[in-house]
Amino acid sequence: MEPRAYLCAYLEARYLSEHAELTPAARELVHSDVRTRPEKYAQTDHAQALLAYTRAHEQLMAALASFDDLSDEEFERRRAQLFGEARGTFGRIAHEDQLCVDARLMTILLADVPIDAALGDLLKLESEVRAHLTSGVTGFDLEAPHYWRADELSARGLSAAERTVREPEVVGWLHVLEALANLCLASARYRPAISYARMVRAAVGYPNHAEGTVFLALARLEDEEGFFSFAHELESESHTEDGTGSDAVAAAGAEISADLPVGAPLAVDDSPWYLLGRTLLLYKLGKRKPAQRSLRDFAARCEGGAFFLLNPTYLDPYLPVRPAPREAWDLTHQAVWEADGIIADTPDFVGWAEGVNGIFDSSEGFAARNGF
Repeated sequence: MEPRAYLCAYLEARYLSEHAELTPAARELVHSDVRTRPEKYAQTDHAQALLAYTRAHEQLMAALASFDDLSDEEFERRRAQLFGEARGTFGRIAHEDQLCVDARLMTILLADVPIDAALGDLLKLESEVRAHLTSGVTGFDLEAPHYWRADELSARGLSAAERTVREPEVVGWLHVLEALANLCLASARYRPAISYARMVRAAVGYPNHAEGTVFLALARLEDEEGFFSFAHELESESHTEDGTGSDAVAAAGAEISADLPVGAPLAVDDSPWYLLGRTLLLYKLGKRKPAQRSLRDFAARCEGGAFFLLNPTYLDPYLPVRPAPREAWDLTHQAVWEADGIIADTPDFVGWAEGVNGIFDSSEGFAARNGF
C-alpha cells in the first residue's frame, strides 16, 4: 500500500474522532483537505514520523524512476548512492519513532547484506510488531476474521477494511509479512513463503497480490492438488456475498476512500501468477500438451507474457512490496520476475516455451508495439 494512502486515512480518522461535531459537509472538506495538506493534520510525533516517511519514500521512488535512461554503469553507481542515502534517512526516522514500521522495514530492505541476514532481521521485526499489535492495538486479534474482533468493529461502527487502513502499524506489519513471503520465495523457502502470503491474504482493505506467491510456490513444489485447490478457493471467494470474498473486499476498500488504490481483484483466469504457475507446474509434471495450452493461454491473456518470459527484463526491487501497476503489463512483468528462480531451476523451460507455436511471434509483436 502506498504510504500516502494509509497516512491520510490515519490522519483523517484521528481528526474526525476529535471533532465529532462536524457536519457531513465539513467531513467531506476534511477528507479532501487531508489529502491536499497532510502536514496540517500531522500534529503528533508519530504522525510527523509517518509524514516524514511518506515524503522520503516518494522522493526515493521518484529518483529511482529518473534513472531509466542511464547507462548500466552509471545506473549502478547512482542507485547504490541513492539507496545508501535513503537508508540513512529511513534509519533516522525509525530511530525517532520505533512504531514507524515501514521506515524500519526499508532500512532492512536497503541494506547490502545476504538474503539470509535480511530474512533474520525481518523475522525479528515481524515478531516485535506482532507483539505490539496484539497487546497495544484495541481489537487486533490474530485469530479473528481479518485480524479484527467483531465486538470492537461493532463498537466503532467500522468494517475490518476500514479498521486496517486506519492503523499504520497494521499496514506496516502486513508489509513485513509480504516482504518475508517474497524473500522466502526468492530463496527457495517455499512452505514459509506460502504461510506468510496466506497471512497477508487474510487481511482486508489492504491491496495485494499475495496469491501470486502461493501459486508460484505450489508450482515449484509440484503440488498439483494444492495448486488447483487454491485456485478453486479463490474462485469461491470471488463469488461469496458475506463480505469476505474478493469482490466484497474491493467494495469495502472503495467505501473507505474513492482515491484509495485498492482496485478490483483479478479473476483467477486472468492472473499472470496463476497462468504462469500452471504452465510451470504442468511442464514440471511432464504434461507437455496441457502445458502448451496453458502457455498459449498465458501469452494471450497476459499483456507481455511471452515477451517477459523469453526476454528477462530488469524490474525495480520492491520497496517495500509489489507496487500498484501503472502499465498494462506490470503485473505480468512482476509474475515472471518473481518466478525467475523457479524458471532457472526448470531445465529447458524457456527454450521449450520459445518453440511452442505462436509464442515467439507474440513476444516479437509485443516488443514492436511497445518499443522494447
